[in-house]
Amino acid sequence: MTGPDASRAPGSHPLQDDPDRLEAIVDVMWAQIHKVVGRTAPRRRRTGGSGLDRVVGQPASDELFAGDVSPEDILSEALMALLSTDADVLSESWEAFSVGIARNKTKQAIRDGQAGLRPTAHRPGLSVISGDAARAANGDEVGAGTVFDTLPDPHDLEREFLVTNQQLELSRLARELTHARDRTIFLGLHFGDRTRKSLAEEFDLTPPGVTHIYKQVSRRLHDHPRFQRFTEGGES
Repeated sequence: MTGPDASRAPGSHPLQDDPDRLEAIVDVMWAQIHKVVGRTAPRRRRTGGSGLDRVVGQPASDELFAGDVSPEDILSEALMALLSTDADVLSESWEAFSVGIARNKTKQAIRDGQAGLRPTAHRPGLSVISGDAARAANGDEVGAGTVFDTLPDPHDLEREFLVTNQQLELSRLARELTHARDRTIFLGLHFGDRTRKSLAEEFDLTPPGVTHIYKQVSRRLHDHPRFQRFTEGGES
């Protein structure tokens, strides 16, 4: 066999042939996991390896959700589900599908604690499933619905993916292009975890002064060519 599929292992996934796209999808899934629990996502750790170990083999953080489940565990479960889905039965984009999976896995983890979340080292190998296959209503029985029945409208998920991806790019640009004070003000206000009063006290400013800096930084980042590429047609 020759061509791009020559080295494809049995059961491998098309996203594995596009590591940049896969990384972008995993970044958005990471952000969605935190969004479900109402938290701002920290920067995702990466191992620096190649292939799936860059996105699955992440060291555990000290951050825990309900039931002592880490966001890394949820991300690994969500990614395994994504890469176990047959492209032939997918009716929406991988980006939209990934948002739904991340949300569902997080909600399930919050409901059930660590039930169903096994340590990474003991998880089984990937197997391709059909999204139309009957899903289990519990551990033993098969319900009447399908995997896809649990997901919201794909158009809404597609938009959610694009918006989240844009916010992640703003965050990356802020960290790359602004100094500590302006970065703290922009990220603190933009992602809603700081108040103008607390930032003003931290940097010896007035609240209107904080707003002025935020608007300046926001305008600079939104006008940046790299961010414009995100708004014009997705990721560069």
